[in-house]
Amino acid sequence: MTMLPGSTIDKGRWSGREFLDAMFCGTSGLVMSQIREFTGLNTPAIQNWINRGWLSHPENKRYNKDQVARILIINTLRETMSLENVARLLYYVNGVAGDKTDDIIPESELYGYVCDILFSDATDDNVDEYIDGTVKNFRERKQGDTARLKKALKIVYLNCSAKKYITRSNQMLNELCEGG
Repeated sequence: MTMLPGSTIDKGRWSGREFLDAMFCGTSGLVMSQIREFTGLNTPAIQNWINRGWLSHPENKRYNKDQVARILIINTLRETMSLENVARLLYYVNGVAGDKTDDIIPESELYGYVCDILFSDATDDNVDEYIDGTVKNFRERKQGDTARLKKALKIVYLNCSAKKYITRSNQMLNELCEGG
């Protein structure tokens, strides 16, 4: 079973964008219990991210689509990157959490790109071409935004690849230890 990045939801035929769109169909936002359910995170973890400025405060106890996407991105990367480095990466792309004036891309679109790259046939040898194809319709607000986005997506790809290698090596080690 393949999970959507940062979630406990089976990917099935969903894209990251379709998943987020479905989550917000007919609602003005999600409450903490809903987020806990599909991310596996606990309330103190998310509140810690808010307190550190890595996530903006919910409005009326509801998290909007971009906030949820940001939570999913953080949750995706936190196993292979320190939370401080995840925050640095998100700041590199979109500046201060909750301040849309310094964003190069809404987090919900960024999450869509992350899913596109992670579910592609990209390899370490051709990931740059996959990223180029994925962001070909991205429109810069200012010069250099596309390059920033591409660098960030490559960092995400490499960290998620590292997670696969770590999981695989741990499985191999367990097999060795069980067999001998």
